Amino acid sequence: MSVRIITDSTSDITQAEARALNIDVVPLKVIFNGVEYKDGVDITNPVFYEKLAQAKELPTTTQPSTQEFREVYEAAPENTLVVVTVAACLSGTAQSAAIAAEGLPGKEVYLVDSESAALGLNILVRRAVQLRDQGLDGASIARHLEAEKKDLVLLASVDTLTYLHKGGRLSKTAALAGGLLGIKPILTLQDGAIQVLGKERGTARACKFILDTATGMGLPDPDRPSALGYTAVPDNMEALRKALGTAFCPQDILVDSIGSTIGTHVGPGAAAIVYFRKNQA
Repeated sequence: MSVRIITDSTSDITQAEARALNIDVVPLKVIFNGVEYKDGVDITNPVFYEKLAQAKELPTTTQPSTQEFREVYEAAPENTLVVVTVAACLSGTAQSAAIAAEGLPGKEVYLVDSESAALGLNILVRRAVQLRDQGLDGASIARHLEAEKKDLVLLASVDTLTYLHKGGRLSKTAALAGGLLGIKPILTLQDGAIQVLGKERGTARACKFILDTATGMGLPDPDRPSALGYTAVPDNMEALRKALGTAFCPQDILVDSIGSTIGTHVGPGAAAIVYFRKNQA
């Protein structure tokens, strides 16, 4: 293969999955009480959520260094690299990836800001793999991703906005709007920024809200990847899968456990769906 796909660990693509897909995943880091763990390398998702539940202070996360990206670039056997990162407005990871590409001898690097994270980044990377395996060159893959990321639909319910607020990803006003007992805020990503679409009391009503919103935004494209995801335990995700039905959740849909760097900011109990909206004829 002449093109190497590289992403970061907010995609929640595991190292084992990366090997199977023939891509590289550069880990971010999560820090509990001064102890640093590489996301998806030094800490598993179950251990992370156990630590999160016990933590008196919210852990912090940090982007990969420029040198860490540079080492992955230099080690890649291919001369053409397509690097797909978490949204630049959510993390400095994209900046590290870009600086690492400067003056890189013998390599052609195409940088794509996913304007997404977690499941959204995950399926955009998998789309890049599809395009690579179809024989497209690096420039064509990057061009497709830039266009197709606009088709991404990401909808999620969370049990609380506390983690997003404490992590600096959501304003206090927005967090208070979803802070009532039993209220489940519904979130999306728009141009890389987290938006609160609404709030519903209880799982069933939250799932219906997501179904109605997804229906209005358009059905998934069956020829491109889609995914369901959850943090800590899959119960809320399974309720969402049932509510959405096979039109949105075919039997072979990817199911993903959301890892530590995104889990730090959304907390346990989140459930999400992401897909590429089918283009209208």
